[in-house]
Amino acid sequence: MRRLMKRAAAAVLMAACLMSLSACSAKQDDAAAKAAQISMEGTPVDENMAISKKIQAAQDLSVSLEQLNVQKAMYEKVGTEDSVNYFNVLIDAKHEYGEVRDVDLDGASVVLLADGSYTVALPVTFTEGKMQYVVNVNDATGTVVSEFTELVDASEADKSVASLLETATVYAVIGIGTVFAVLIFISLLIACFKFIHKWETGLKTKNETPAPAPAPVKAAPAAPAAPAAGPDLSGDAELVAVITAAIAAYEGTSSNGLVVRSIRRVQGSRRR
Repeated sequence: MRRLMKRAAAAVLMAACLMSLSACSAKQDDAAAKAAQISMEGTPVDENMAISKKIQAAQDLSVSLEQLNVQKAMYEKVGTEDSVNYFNVLIDAKHEYGEVRDVDLDGASVVLLADGSYTVALPVTFTEGKMQYVVNVNDATGTVVSEFTELVDASEADKSVASLLETATVYAVIGIGTVFAVLIFISLLIACFKFIHKWETGLKTKNETPAPAPAPVKAAPAAPAAPAAGPDLSGDAELVAVITAAIAAYEGTSSNGLVVRSIRRVQGSRRR
């Protein structure tokens, strides 16, 4: 029974751990999905170069939707797949978020990557919300890759990390609480087994024991029959003398102190 209890506890604990890990993995996958696909880990460039790259990225956003469609059609014929995808990103953004209302050049950042390309992160305000425009430009190869990501500041990033930790803690507490609840339930169930065994034993004994035979009723003793009174024979002097002498001989005393006052015949007796 203890071995079974340990296996059950281990299974419940494993399930709780898997549930916690799944929750954390889901949160991390969501966070990774929201993160930028274009690398931002590079060396900050000097101010003049940064201004030039920011303005170039802002000019791409100022192109109208009709002009973007025309340029996309042209690059579909003579350009590369990366160029077509670049225009698709801009066109999809305008369809989803509307027209560009403001570009925050002061909040933008430009870094130089190890491969010699530049990555520009530019906050953009659309009619339907705010997004971050991220574009990577490789001047040596002429490759341009861009995407739009959610605009998250440092404080919100800290909040997301704190929220992730809080969620993981909640799932861990739920998992551990579930383990202890199941262990307590198993302990109570095992403790009830002895009462169930006693109840079954008592029920079996009760069914097997025969019912006691009823005690015989004792008959009431018959009352002694009262001797029937016969005629008084104390007037028979000869009989009185004989009885007196017999009593004196039986007692071993003299007959002078004996007085016979009444003599009656008992019913059923006979004279000899």
